[in-house]
Amino acid sequence: MTNSPTPNELREALASDTPSAKTKRDLIESALYHFGHEGYAGTSTRSIAQTAKTNIASIAYHFDGKAGLKRACINFIAMSIGDVMSVVLNRKLSDIEHLSPEDARAKIMEMIDRMITFTQTNKGAELVIGFMLKEVLHSPEEVDTLYHLIFEPLMDRVTVLFSRATGQPVGSDELKLAIFAMIGQLLYIRLARPLVLKRMGWQAVGPDELAQIKSILHRSINALLDELSKGSNDA
Repeated sequence: MTNSPTPNELREALASDTPSAKTKRDLIESALYHFGHEGYAGTSTRSIAQTAKTNIASIAYHFDGKAGLKRACINFIAMSIGDVMSVVLNRKLSDIEHLSPEDARAKIMEMIDRMITFTQTNKGAELVIGFMLKEVLHSPEEVDTLYHLIFEPLMDRVTVLFSRATGQPVGSDELKLAIFAMIGQLLYIRLARPLVLKRMGWQAVGPDELAQIKSILHRSINALLDELSKGSNDA
């Protein structure tokens, strides 16, 4: 693996059970935590190494230093999103373009379920979201990097899915904004988890709570798709 791995190279490097792979995983998780809480400028390599229970020199050895570790964090995010959204990303655009409206809607719901499960039950989701909100989304260069790595190919496919499910044209601004509205619902329930738990009287999000979240979001997004479909029929 190079010191600036691609998402696929990173996935391969982190998949093994070697001490080197464990150190890389620990350093990336530690960096995501510290960058997400303290910011890149406010985080020292010493604090990253201490949390990862390794020595400072390992950051330079594996990632060419702090900046290289941050690049690895961005690639880790692309890798994580790619894994969660493989149900869409692993399909060619030409295949999605030939789905029936019913099959396209079913694929959207499958995608939603995977997103909800990841954001609500995967401990890495909090690290990824925190890092993106604190660091990535405030840097035009890093937004551009993440956009081309994962967001553009993902959104291209999701947009075609929504188009097939609703009959709206792929280039419709309404369609694009509807997709962001869907993502916003998914993320808000995760970002506002302390408020959600308090209001719902839940101690945590377990299997029963997860099922309730999926059910209500299915209803909401089906209603959104129905409204978009009415618009296309009226046109």
